Amino acid sequence: MRITAVTTTPLAVPFVQPYHWRSGVQRGANLVLFGVETDAGVTGYGESICEEPAAVESYGALMARAFVGRSPGDVEAILGDLWRDGRWRFTPRFSQQVLSGLEVACWDALGKGLGVPASTFFGGRVASEIDFMGFPQGDTPEELARHAAELAAEGHRVIYVKVGRAGRDDEDIVAAVREAVGPEPLLRIDANEAWDVPTAVDSIRRLQPYGLDWVEQPVAAGNVSGLARVRRSVGVKIAADQAVHTTAELRAVLEQEAADAVVIGSHESGGLWRLRQMAYLAEAHGIPLNRHGCIESAISTFAGLQVAACIPNLTLGNQLMHHLLAESLVRVPPELAAGRSPVPDEPGLGFELDDEAIARARERHVRQGPYAAVDPVDTGELG
Repeated sequence: MRITAVTTTPLAVPFVQPYHWRSGVQRGANLVLFGVETDAGVTGYGESICEEPAAVESYGALMARAFVGRSPGDVEAILGDLWRDGRWRFTPRFSQQVLSGLEVACWDALGKGLGVPASTFFGGRVASEIDFMGFPQGDTPEELARHAAELAAEGHRVIYVKVGRAGRDDEDIVAAVREAVGPEPLLRIDANEAWDVPTAVDSIRRLQPYGLDWVEQPVAAGNVSGLARVRRSVGVKIAADQAVHTTAELRAVLEQEAADAVVIGSHESGGLWRLRQMAYLAEAHGIPLNRHGCIESAISTFAGLQVAACIPNLTLGNQLMHHLLAESLVRVPPELAAGRSPVPDEPGLGFELDDEAIARARERHVRQGPYAAVDPVDTGELG
């Protein structure tokens, strides 16, 4: 089986409701759908998240030269050629974000061509289902608490809340959510790099009485020594997220003992293969891995299920984001009951594209362009 062509389709998909986090408000997802066509008559699909699809399409078209003519299973060799011969290494984070859609599509194509699920290629499954977080949405403490209570009642064992937002009191939010869900669910908060080191220490100490399981990325991603200092100064576990996009960054966090858990996804790591390798590196240091969620569709969720099922050091409460989108890009979304989703047994990643939904998302992008990365003021309008 050989790759004969790579296609790109820019997509714009609105959210069910405005998405609030520490940088502001976002109203929709910008995605690029990659199709990897093969001489076996099967096409694999993956997606890249982005702010500007045109940039991802341009980079993706150049990267595709290393894929066409190769087997979709030659991922390690293709990655070696890309990083050795190109200048992608000068912008590793963006390059990996683009590359992820191509790489994921290869595993989908290979699995479809061989008639096996993609998990076959990542060492085989150690789990048949994956546990996902409950992610309350809203702006005010009351809205977040109300949704958190619903998620806990549905059976989610981990509740995940964004903090560090300007003009919002973190303690009001965390206290309201904890009261709403009761003492049992694990409560994780994510500051998305909002604090400097002293503020992080003070904030975590203030929020610690509410029974936090961990605090995700409290300080700037590049400040690994600061992250380690925060970890040594508080009585709550610390998770590294934006600090561990590349293998070198992960190694630095592990060597400096800066985190109790790492949060990594295929978009940041450059695909499923590198994600699996980074999970092994974390496991070798005795550190668990949590699957990271981005502003993504169910295509990425299905991809995440296939690799997460093969990771023995996977945590509870892995991150889930596709349900924030107002329209599904696949015919049958991932099953989710009591916070857990079974890993599909169908060939490839286990989904079928909804061609009509893809066409609508493509037309929306043509008509309105990409969604703004952050709207400083929420207009309440969804496209």
